[in-house]
Amino acid sequence: MKHLLRRTLSELSYHALRLTNGTPTGVRILTYHRVTDAHPADRLCVPVARFREQMAYLSRAGYRTVGVAQIVDWVRGRAELPQQAVAITFDDGFADNFLHAYPALARHGFRACFFIPTAFIASGQTSPHPAQDQPMSWGQLEELLRDHQEIGAHSVTHRKLAMLPDGEAVREVRESKAVLETRLKRSIELFCYPAGSYTTAVRQAVVDAGFVGACTVEPGANQAGTDPFTLRRTEISASDSIRDFEKKLAGAYDWLHEAVQGLTRFSRSRQCANAVEPR
Repeated sequence: MKHLLRRTLSELSYHALRLTNGTPTGVRILTYHRVTDAHPADRLCVPVARFREQMAYLSRAGYRTVGVAQIVDWVRGRAELPQQAVAITFDDGFADNFLHAYPALARHGFRACFFIPTAFIASGQTSPHPAQDQPMSWGQLEELLRDHQEIGAHSVTHRKLAMLPDGEAVREVRESKAVLETRLKRSIELFCYPAGSYTTAVRQAVVDAGFVGACTVEPGANQAGTDPFTLRRTEISASDSIRDFEKKLAGAYDWLHEAVQGLTRFSRSRQCANAVEPR
């Protein structure tokens, strides 16, 4: 029922956009986490065939993938982007990104940015879990870089940075950059806030660490002049049909995502306001 209501409302929004001749403005950054068939109940695990279908749709529709660093330059007014530019990002560094997503990207000559929590990669592929449920290896990250894919930092331990003491949050930001640069022998310029959790102080820590831009989970397209350290993204989830994918590219889901995030923030603020201090 919830999915039906969601799709009905997005259809109304999509048709309203088309009636107003609303050509999407700005540039959209798509967010994925995992591409795997192993966890069908997890909304963050997009099925392999569906991901391939989405990449084929982008190719047929004339979209051109660009790097997040290119978008940073564009919002700063330093570069132009091609028509129908779109960026693709992956959070968390799971091996299924390399095993399943990367071949589909390569088939269409697409590029993406992979945001890596360094402690996850450093843990190594030694668990008894299947390969796709393990982290990517350093060798796999190096192969992505050789093929001109982007690698960005996603903190060290993937904790919500806004919930940490300032000094600890700063270490998470700085050390993730340092570890990636040391292991990959490449400058790492992009950051992604784990779970979209950041404050003014966390944003400043990202700036001070030498990154040039950072991604949030705030929905919508990015416009010229957007703060490069609070880039917006559009999440693609496991239940999205190809029609949902088309509507998300057009912005028909943006208002719904904003409403959900607003309700979540309101609920958290109420919980804090009603909290009883321990005695």
